[in-house]
Amino acid sequence: MNEPAKDPAFERYIAAINSLWQPGSATDLNTAHRVRKLMGEWLHATTPDANWVRTLKAEKPSGVPIHTSSDHGFIQMSHFHAGFRTNTPHDHGPYWVVYGVYEGEVEIPVYAYDAANNTVKVDRIDRLKGGDAVAYLPGEIHSTRVPTPEPALVLRFLSTDLSQVPRQRFKPEQIVA
Repeated sequence: MNEPAKDPAFERYIAAINSLWQPGSATDLNTAHRVRKLMGEWLHATTPDANWVRTLKAEKPSGVPIHTSSDHGFIQMSHFHAGFRTNTPHDHGPYWVVYGVYEGEVEIPVYAYDAANNTVKVDRIDRLKGGDAVAYLPGEIHSTRVPTPEPALVLRFLSTDLSQVPRQRFKPEQIVA
């Protein structure tokens, strides 16, 4: 899926992020919260006939970059999450991420890490519905799950390309009650 063509809401969103981005923004907590606010505004301003929404519903990809900043290195991803989909706990290393929901519902458990036992335990659960966005800060361990049979259209803003970043990932047997 390519960058959303001629979608004014998306273009305003990316322009606003570019204008606030500074050296060090990929690890800056204030930038994370500002991007979260901008994502929420974008989600509310996006109409169902937007190209990226139609494409996401038609193609149902598990994760596709819809914008990669060659100047700043951040990546805006789109995801189609099928009903009852779950992933395992992970973090984004020293970088932050913003999750948003355009349509549907997603629960994001946030975990406390027990280094002595190398286990994680749910500390809280964030519940997102259409138009909601939340930032997860460096080192915050989280996972996503769709708690309903209906799918969710999820957006994930990565403050950097995580493919080369050491990250913690946890297996289901490392989750304790």
